[in-house]
Amino acid sequence: MRVIPKLLSEHTNMFRYFSCKFRLEPSKMKTARIVLFKEFGIMNSFTIEASFHSYISKDRVNKEFDPQMYQSFGRKLGETLYKD
Repeated sequence: MRVIPKLLSEHTNMFRYFSCKFRLEPSKMKTARIVLFKEFGIMNSFTIEASFHSYISKDRVNKEFDPQMYQSFGRKLGETLYKD
C-alpha cells in the first residue's frame, strides 16, 4: 500500500510521501478507503486530499495552484500507475 504513494512522490513535488497516513484512525472510519477495506476487503484504496490553495515546494516556497497544476498532477498520477 505504500508503493504507489512513494512512486508518486518521486514523480512530482506536489505530493509528499511523508504526509501520508496509513493508519485506520477513528476520525477516518467513514471515509471511502476504510469502508471499502472493512466491508469488501479491498486493500489498496487510496484517498488523495488536495488543497484548493497551494503546496510547499522542496525549496519551502508556497506555490499557488491553478487549473494546469491540477491537470499536471493528474497526468503524473496516471504516469505513476502506468509506468511503474
